[in-house]
Amino acid sequence: MALELVKQGFEVEDLIGTRVSQVLLRAEALVPGAGREAIEPLLADATLFIDAADLQAGRVVLDGAVTCQAVYRQGNETTLRALEAQATLDHVTELPGAEPGMFSRVWGVVEHVDAKYENGHMIFLVTCALRVQALSLRPVEGIQSVTGQAGLETAYETLHSVKLAAESSEMALLRDTVALPAALDARATLMDWVVAEVEDVSPDLGGVRVKGRVLVETLVSSGAEGRPAAVVRVPMALDQLVELPEWLTGDVTAELDVRGVRSQIAMGPEGDNTNLSCEAELRVRVLANTTDSPEALTDIYATEGNSLAVTRETVNLCDRVARARLTEAVRGTVLIGEDAPRVGSVIAAQVKPVVGEWQTTGDGAGRVEGVLEVSVLYMPNGSGQPASAQSELPFAVDVPIELDEASSIAVQVLSAEASALMGDRLDMKVQLGVRCETRDRQAAELVTNVEAGEPIRRRPGIVIVWPEAGEDAWSIGRRYAIPAARAADAAPGKALVLKV
Repeated sequence: MALELVKQGFEVEDLIGTRVSQVLLRAEALVPGAGREAIEPLLADATLFIDAADLQAGRVVLDGAVTCQAVYRQGNETTLRALEAQATLDHVTELPGAEPGMFSRVWGVVEHVDAKYENGHMIFLVTCALRVQALSLRPVEGIQSVTGQAGLETAYETLHSVKLAAESSEMALLRDTVALPAALDARATLMDWVVAEVEDVSPDLGGVRVKGRVLVETLVSSGAEGRPAAVVRVPMALDQLVELPEWLTGDVTAELDVRGVRSQIAMGPEGDNTNLSCEAELRVRVLANTTDSPEALTDIYATEGNSLAVTRETVNLCDRVARARLTEAVRGTVLIGEDAPRVGSVIAAQVKPVVGEWQTTGDGAGRVEGVLEVSVLYMPNGSGQPASAQSELPFAVDVPIELDEASSIAVQVLSAEASALMGDRLDMKVQLGVRCETRDRQAAELVTNVEAGEPIRRRPGIVIVWPEAGEDAWSIGRRYAIPAARAADAAPGKALVLKV
């Protein structure tokens, strides 16, 4: 009787590759009213939004834009001014093995912004870090059962193949208006920062509901004596439904990408109060994972009848996705330059995290390290002209999962506060939000085909076996073509008497 094999197909997620690149973008804007007076940039920021990632043969084409902001002082003015500029991102990342139809994951962050005044224009030089990853799904066949011959010894294992099965996104537009105190004497908005966090992802009718918080911090120019600007915080709630088939909603994660923020000062309906209106546009991305768990044949041999010709295949499985989300407090001191004005009071603090490296530290844990680029806008002692100071603070965060080169790492500033310790230094308190994901990959050896070979020939008798290190009942039973149960007492250095 011929051997009969029952096979089961499942999919395996293959990591095609990960590429990291750095891009320098230039944007510029006309400075209105600039003449012979000196223009002094005080704060600069930029937001990167990647509109699309087109996966082509051997490469990934990225399209997006960078929106730049600057707060500056003109001449001897005590008031602050602001402007915006935009630059287009059009970048190609070479990624051997990539093909259309594969999944692509893209991470992009602004690492550094430099603003300088040249010939009536504000020039922005923006350094962006881009990280591109390509994943593919490959069909694999495992054997569920083998029949048709007596005396078959089989070993099965339940495999777990986690795979990124789908991605869906929706744009969300959040709006809110808050009343400003009359003492602020608000004149105009200067600069906006955004903190966007996912708090909950859960299945809902028609897809997945993503809830979170969005905090818009707006630097508002003021007419108050000795206080040319102040930071106003506007919290907004995110509640967005992202369409997704019901069978994909079991294991989902969400990510938020800020596309842009708009804010403006307006008089209230009664004309006796001032309102700040904020509008934040975000992309809510949902990533859906599914898991195949086949019972697959990993080894087989015969104890009677014909020997077996076995075909094997080694498959790299993503068998687990480890995630960690935590907050970390960082504290440090910012020193003011010798020639800079001494600090009187702090107006605003801006902090940009730059991840340098990450690694596994052992015992299932990892560490993320980098620097915080700090910019502080302040009022000097005895002067009505605002000034700024820049510095870098190192940070290191321990996370409860292992990290590798393909791990995804996201670090954002949840809050930043600066206070004057002395005239030449500032105390910084920064709260970081850290999200990490590692897709663990393990090699599994599968039996993919079994055919009958030559008849088993052996002489009956008694064999004394001295198992070596690493030998077990299965390997001994396979060597002598006997049931593995007969060698159940196998132990290194201990004589084993077998009847064959």
